[in-house]
Amino acid sequence: MRELPSSGRQLDRLVELLAGSAGEGWSLAELARSTDMPPSELSAALARLQTEGLSLEVDSDGRVRLPAAADMPVASRVRPHLSTNRLGQRLHHYLRVDSTNNTARRLAEAGAGEGTVVVAEEQTGGRGRLGRTWLSRKGRDILLSLVLRPDVDPAQAPGLNLVVGLAAGQAIREVAGITTDLKWPNDVLTCDGKCCGVLTEMNADPGKIHFVIVGVGINVNGTSLPNAIAGRASTLEQAAGAPVPRPRLVAALLNHLEALYLVFLDRGLRPFLERWAASSSSIRGRPILVSNPGRSLRGTTAGLSEQGALRIRREDGSVEEVLAGDVVQW
Repeated sequence: MRELPSSGRQLDRLVELLAGSAGEGWSLAELARSTDMPPSELSAALARLQTEGLSLEVDSDGRVRLPAAADMPVASRVRPHLSTNRLGQRLHHYLRVDSTNNTARRLAEAGAGEGTVVVAEEQTGGRGRLGRTWLSRKGRDILLSLVLRPDVDPAQAPGLNLVVGLAAGQAIREVAGITTDLKWPNDVLTCDGKCCGVLTEMNADPGKIHFVIVGVGINVNGTSLPNAIAGRASTLEQAAGAPVPRPRLVAALLNHLEALYLVFLDRGLRPFLERWAASSSSIRGRPILVSNPGRSLRGTTAGLSEQGALRIRREDGSVEEVLAGDVVQW
């Protein structure tokens, strides 16, 4: 399915207005004034929302409501749960994008400030680490990207993967009541499989980070997943036994991440290493095979280095550190 055209931002604005009405709804005249759309264009836009799968209600007074909006992570639904000063104060919600990381990157290149958030209901070209496709389900998952501008050496930036993973685990535990397991370098798991992945992309010159885009994908609601990942992945609803409110989870993620991020800026990765290791069942004593271009490394996991690299003990007793790679076997 193609990405929404430029007029799609009008649809996104319309969804934000309808979602923020707290059940009161909007008259067509109010919507026309607020969106600066003529009546014919507004009617076409409302019809388009219905073709996008959103169920609109119109009462006897002609006021329009969006009953499904309660679980949409639009700014008006996230903000009441947000306690941050920096992250999420500017939140862009889209019905559909090619990739939230791409959208956040374009905003960052245009000067978007630190903490700017992009969330979407659907991605047409979502991606994970190493160029893999990130599969998601429209209106059920969290597809989020965040603009950060950390004043640290670029060599420290990979540690953000670990910081974000910790924050995601804390947010999931707070909102869904689920204990999670961290898998190096960027996965969060429930007992049923992977529920969350992190992808960070940096724009930098030697010695200077311009911005980092942090992408977070969480399988939230529903009990079925695409065939390509079924059996290896899980949803929070599967683990919790009940649906999980996406706006609250987005807010909790940003709340926990801001607290950890400020520590990272001040003290680096060291304060998180033992905490991260304590949250991972596989970081020590687990047989592992890591593949890098032209070379594979087999051994047993032996914790993390101070830079967040995975330490691997080989059969001869030597220890090697891996900062990046494809973990093809645990």
